[in-house]
Amino acid sequence: MSIQIERSIYPMNHTRRISMIFYLVAAVGASVMCANSWQASAQISQDDKSATELPQELLPTSNSFVLQETQKLIPKFQKSETKHYIILSDSSPQDITMVGTLLETTFLKYHEVCDSLGWKPKPLRHKLVAVMFRDQRNYNDFATQVDKVTKAWAMGYYNPLADRLVFYKSDSRADVKKVMAELRDQERQLQEAQAAQQSGGRALRPNPDLAHVQDQVAAEKDRIHDATAGTFVSTAVHEAAHQLFFHTDIQRARASYPLWLAEGLATNFETERINLVFGYQVDNWQRRDAFKQALEKDRIIPLEVLLTQDRFTDGKESAEDVGYFYAQAYALTNWMLRERPTELRLYLEALLDGSFADTKSRKAEFELIFGPMPRIERNWVRYEGRREKDFLQSPYGKRVLAKLLNHPVATNVATTPSPKSEESLPSKNLDSR
Repeated sequence: MSIQIERSIYPMNHTRRISMIFYLVAAVGASVMCANSWQASAQISQDDKSATELPQELLPTSNSFVLQETQKLIPKFQKSETKHYIILSDSSPQDITMVGTLLETTFLKYHEVCDSLGWKPKPLRHKLVAVMFRDQRNYNDFATQVDKVTKAWAMGYYNPLADRLVFYKSDSRADVKKVMAELRDQERQLQEAQAAQQSGGRALRPNPDLAHVQDQVAAEKDRIHDATAGTFVSTAVHEAAHQLFFHTDIQRARASYPLWLAEGLATNFETERINLVFGYQVDNWQRRDAFKQALEKDRIIPLEVLLTQDRFTDGKESAEDVGYFYAQAYALTNWMLRERPTELRLYLEALLDGSFADTKSRKAEFELIFGPMPRIERNWVRYEGRREKDFLQSPYGKRVLAKLLNHPVATNVATTPSPKSEESLPSKNLDSR
């Protein structure tokens, strides 16, 4: 039996209403490599623990309107606290501890990234609230009835206006439970076959085929466990990054953000193992693989289109297309974080009042900070070409360079000088995995 584990990212509606609810979906997936178990992913070094130590007077308050309102909705959920988070859950103490470690590690990474880029996040107004459901069905009821999230496939989301994270244990997914039940049934049948063999007096002559199948079933169970665990870690970190960006005023809940930017920032925090280095300085290999697939299939979205659209695709929004959108948003934002950090900081600051990201004027306003669109796209393509030798020879790369030859870049657009040279690729930041 071969069970595919597939990661998919699905659409959301980014408008000015209760709009900016951010989803990271994770259907169980083919390109998902096994993270270790949740327990291994939740390991945190003593140095990391000491880094979270703050003077007591600087720690955020536990009580908040967000907490009070959320507790009214789920009064029977257990409340657990870490230094910066309050977790409401009906899950086991072990799972709650694991989630607390994931969130605190993301908190540290977020502030490390902000410090490296010169961003100035505001202090927490209170401990951040996260809700974890033990069962997917209860999660779906809460999501649809309370936050009006109708995407049953979404493993988790962040609602900036409510300022809370909501997710559920990945191993409670209906499809995962079904597959695991089938595997347990196979194990039972194998045990019965083994017992029948022994009762027939053949205990000293084990059936090698039977032993091989038993090993296959055990390996499949481990693979599914590791994949769902890694998916949960990635989801929690992605959504926690969204919450930190909005709560600390790098982004604002009532402002409208370009879709590529909001999701591109969060994908640069994704990881399946928090005990390894993660963040924009190292590659998110899953997003990189998806980006390469989009390139090979000529599914790269022209930069001018990507910057202005508010939907993942042209309306079809298949899992494949949405995944490609996320991959391209990741790659573009990663380039900006590494090579255009000053412009990206200025762009985020300009978006805070909510008017700068108006769909009709996004191109002109983007160019005010980053420079002419053709030049930006050319520089990004050349950067990616140094990372992947086939990039410049791809249909997309050829189109970009041909467009540059046919339409020279105008020089009368105000730009902000970049502090880094576009001609040098910072190899020290590249993850060799």
